[in-house]
Amino acid sequence: MNKFAAILYDSLLEVRDRKISYLYWLVAGVVALAIAFIPNFKINNVDLLESGMVSPEIFQKATATFFDGLIGFMIFLMVFGSAGLIPSFLGRGRVELTLSKPIDRYRLLAMKFASIYIIMCAILTITMTIIWLVLSIRFGVFSWHFFAGLAYAYVQFFAVYCIVFLLGVASHSTVVGIMGYFIIRVATDLLAGRKVVYELLGDSVWKKILDGLYHILPKIGEMSANYAPLMEGKGLDQTYPLYSTLGISVVLFLLALLIFSRRDY
Repeated sequence: MNKFAAILYDSLLEVRDRKISYLYWLVAGVVALAIAFIPNFKINNVDLLESGMVSPEIFQKATATFFDGLIGFMIFLMVFGSAGLIPSFLGRGRVELTLSKPIDRYRLLAMKFASIYIIMCAILTITMTIIWLVLSIRFGVFSWHFFAGLAYAYVQFFAVYCIVFLLGVASHSTVVGIMGYFIIRVATDLLAGRKVVYELLGDSVWKKILDGLYHILPKIGEMSANYAPLMEGKGLDQTYPLYSTLGISVVLFLLALLIFSRRDY
C-alpha cells in the first residue's frame, strides 16, 4: 500500500507540473461562469427559469445532451494530459532507478496505470460536478441521473486510457500515444457505419475483413451513445459496444504489462 501511495503521489506531482492540467480547470471555470450568468429567458415578461415552466423532463434532456458533449470534450483533453505520463515514467534513467526497487514489473506498471486513472477520474469528477451544480442551481432543477452518466465516463475513460497506455508502453512516445489513439478512434467510427458500403462491395471478402476489424477494435465512439439515455434515466441504449470494448481494453492492458515485463531496460 505504501508503494502505491508513493506512485500515486509521484503521478499527482507530475500531472500538476504539466501545464495542460490547468486547462481542465480553465474549461470548468469558463463553462461554470457562462452558465451562472446566462440571461433570463422571458416570454410575455414571464421568466421561464423562475416560473417553473421548464419541466424537469425538458431540463433532464437538455442536461443530458449538454454533458454528453462536455464529457466527451474533457476526455479528449485528458488524452493529451495523460499520454505523456507513461513515456516519462519509462524514460531512460528514471525507469532503471524504479526497477531497482524490490517490486515486480507487473505490479509496478499496474500501479502506475491505476494512479494515473484515479487522478484523471478525480479531475473529471470535480470539474463535471461543479458545472452540474452551477447548472442545477441556475435552473432550479437537480437531475440526479447525471451521476449515472459520470460513472459511465469512468468506464469509457478506462477504455480510452488502455489504448493510450499500450501505445505509450510499446513506443515510449507521447506523440504515438496521442496520434495512435485518434487514428483508432476515427477508424472505429468509420467501421461503425461500414454497412453503408456493403452494397458496393457485394460478396467481396472485404465485408468479412471490415466486420472482423469492427469486432476486434474498441468502440469508443459508439460507447458515447449511452450518455444521454443514462442521464435521462433510461439506462443503457447500446450494450454490445460497451461489453466488447471493455473486454478488448482488458486485453490491451494485459498486453502492455507483458511488453513491459519482457523488455530489457
